[in-house]
Amino acid sequence: MDAIQVTAAIIERDGVVLIARRPPSGRHPGSWEFPGGKVEPGESPRECLAREMEEEVEIAVVVGEELATVRHTYHDLAIDLLAFRCEIVEGEPSDTGCDAHAWVEPGSLGDYDLLPPDRELVRILFPGPSS
Repeated sequence: MDAIQVTAAIIERDGVVLIARRPPSGRHPGSWEFPGGKVEPGESPRECLAREMEEEVEIAVVVGEELATVRHTYHDLAIDLLAFRCEIVEGEPSDTGCDAHAWVEPGSLGDYDLLPPDRELVRILFPGPSS
């Protein structure tokens, strides 16, 4: 099964990291994830992430270094989740394309119902007791 590329923004500010809850309709309703989305044809992962941040949480970001890639296979779909460090340069997160968002201390990310590939990113990027 070929994997699709999906991006994730790792946005840290004042010791907390941004996560978003998926809307009640669609895939994995109510689950939490690092905000991001599917790379569209002709789009680079960095372009995708900048677009998704505007669409999903109405912020402009500078997409920085790639931090990790996680492959995950669901029963009907394989994804390569590419995580990038991002910095907000305009706006404050809103819930336009997500059900909710939260700023969470990295040690508390395990308290949220994160999607499996996002949980793996937590283990890689924020190692500690709760990961």
